[in-house]
Order: sequence, then C-alpha cells, then structure tokens
Amino acid sequence: MTGVPARSPRRRLSALELARTAVAGPRSRPLRTALSALGIAIGIASLTAITGIAASDRAQLLAELDRQGANLLVVQPGSDPQGEPVGIPATAPGMLERVDGVTAVGVVERIDAAAAVYRTSIVPAAQTGGLGVRAADLGLLDALDGALADGEWFDEASASLPTTVLGSTAAARLGAEIGQRVWIGGEWHVVIGVLEPLGLAAELDSMAFVGAEWADARWPADEVDPARLIDPDQTSRIESIYVRSLPGAVESVRPMLARTANPYSPYLGVSKLSELVGARAIADATLSSLAIGLAAIALLVGGIGIANTMVVAALERRGEIGLRRALGARSGQIASQFLTEAAILALIGGVAGLGIGALVVAGYAAVNRSVVVLPIEVILGGPVAALVVGVVAGIYPALRSARLPPTEALRAV
Repeated sequence: MTGVPARSPRRRLSALELARTAVAGPRSRPLRTALSALGIAIGIASLTAITGIAASDRAQLLAELDRQGANLLVVQPGSDPQGEPVGIPATAPGMLERVDGVTAVGVVERIDAAAAVYRTSIVPAAQTGGLGVRAADLGLLDALDGALADGEWFDEASASLPTTVLGSTAAARLGAEIGQRVWIGGEWHVVIGVLEPLGLAAELDSMAFVGAEWADARWPADEVDPARLIDPDQTSRIESIYVRSLPGAVESVRPMLARTANPYSPYLGVSKLSELVGARAIADATLSSLAIGLAAIALLVGGIGIANTMVVAALERRGEIGLRRALGARSGQIASQFLTEAAILALIGGVAGLGIGALVVAGYAAVNRSVVVLPIEVILGGPVAALVVGVVAGIYPALRSARLPPTEALRAV
C-alpha cells in the first residue's frame, strides 16, 4: 500500500541566510540606503561630538585644576551685613604672606577707570576692544603659576617705569610685540612681556599690566574710591589677591584669609578658582543637555526615515514577498528579513555617525590643544542606540510585509 508522502517540515532560515537576504535589499538601492542611514548618522554624530567635546573640555579643566587652581584662592572686596562695601587694605598682601601654609601671594590693582590700552594714540577712547588695564605686583606671576610666551615679567626696575606686560588676548588684539609701544592712560608704554593664557584666571588674559610702583606714582591711591578698611579713612586700589597655598593646606588656610587681610571688617570674598569654574561647568552642562536633546530629535527623525523607507520598500517588493510566500516562506521569515534590513540601515548610520563625531572631537581638540576623550559608553552605546532605533522603526513595516496575503502580493509579479 502506497501512502501519501509526508510533508517535509519547513526549514528555518539560519542567521547567515537571514543576513544575506536582508543585505540584498539595501545593496540593490545604494542611494536610498545612504539617505535612510543619514538621519541616524547625523543623530549619532551629534551625540558623539557633543559628549566627546564635553569630556575633552572636562579632562582639560581637571588637568588645569591640578596644575594651577586646586590650591589657588582669590580674595576680593565684599560687603558687610548692612550691605556696605568692604575693601582690601594695602597692608593685606604682607599680612597674607605670613599665614602658615601660604606659598605665594599676587596682587591685581585697579587704576584710573578712564585708563585703557590702545595700539596708537589716535584710536578713539571708546574703542577699547574689550581690553582693560590693571596694576600687578612682582609676585602675581608666581601666584598664578603663569608663564610668559615672550619677554619677561616685571622686576624692581621695570615696575617703576612706563612698561607693560600684556595678557595673551590683549597681545593678540593689539598686535603688539616685545619692544613695541602701546598707549595707556595718555602715555606710551613699552611692551616687555606677553603672557601665555592663564587658564582658570582667564579674565586676566584681556588685561594690560603695569608695574605697581609705576601705578602708584601715575595714579595715586587717594584718587581711588575709599572702602571700609582697617582704618576707615584708608584707601586702596586692590581688586584681587591671588593666594597659593600648599596643596594639602587649602581648607585650613581659607578660613583665615578674610580676617587676616582685613581685621577691621572681615567680610571679604574668599573663593577657590575651582569653585569659580563650577559656574562655567553648570552652563556647559546645560548647553550639553540641550544639544543632546537635539541629537535625540535627529535620531528620532532618522528612525522615521528608516520606517518610511521600509514601508515603501514593502510596497515595491510585493511581488518578491508573494513569490517567497508561495514558495513556502513563512510570515515570520518575511518579518525577520525586513526587521533585519531596518537594523542594518540603522547600524550603518550609527557606525558612520560615530566616525564622523570622533573626527569632529579630534578636530576640536587639535584646535584647542586639548586631549581627545571619547567616553567608552558613547563608543559602545552610539551604535547600540542606532540599532535600537532601527529595530523599533522597522517593526511596523516588517509586520505589514508579513501580513500581506500571498495571492494579493503575486498580482504585482
């Protein structure tokens, strides 16, 4: 007795066969594939660049803190409980040098408010270029742990002469070099030094410094507004005192500075430069969050683009779907194929975006002379995020393709 041969079970597609089938679609339409992956690439590139630049800046900042600001304190005028201004007496620098644990003290003094620095004497007074003029004592450079790009810092002789040392920004804007003259306060001053960027004390980069002795003679202290000091009638031009301590002595030195500098009214401001940088870090974090939000929107747009591409592909390939169904392909295999295609498109965009973002970070670091930092979570998470977006975007077109009846699909053949 001859029996009816048993139906052979439907064979499942292996992972390799599924990948080959899924790759065939994108390869046959390279332009559409590239455009579909572009949205994902933009999102991942934005995410990589934003986080990489933020991480590079953070690493540079921490290195700068270790080099310059971790043990640097700043004493500035303050106000008493009644809101009255409290100034820094002229005796404060000498008193602060005697504090146990203090290794260097540097003073920045304000001078005549009308004094500004110009390249020539014929520049209109209002065109200051955002530059200022301050007096500096001999110890300021050591206290800031600063460096000279060219020339020299003040010594006892040059501090009493019409000479100037320019901050890095001031020198660049004025176009002045060593030995040239600049116009300060109605007189010519010879440039004897140009500073390297001061990092955490970046506000001093846009200053032209004159020697404290020259400032005392040219702009006497009694021409400066008085403030409450040890002697209420005493006047002072001191704007900031930079105090460098031993690395382990910062917290013990800090509470002593205000009362030591002004025993009469110890309501001065004392802060660490690392704390001043904290405000900038908060602003950077806010901007980074905003930019990451924009990158997420770009990812969403990329996902919508992939979904749209897959829906159109399903409509265009109805004949292929019907033929495969007629030859025994199950709806699950059709869905897996389209879902894998969507994942491949997203992965291509994710890897390309990661590469583009890394190049942007490297370019930024090269321009700013900082280290290149790419967080490992971005390197691993970027393509994974793209893959997730692609899979989610491909669910609907995959299900739609799988549910297409074979008879209807074969009409397109």
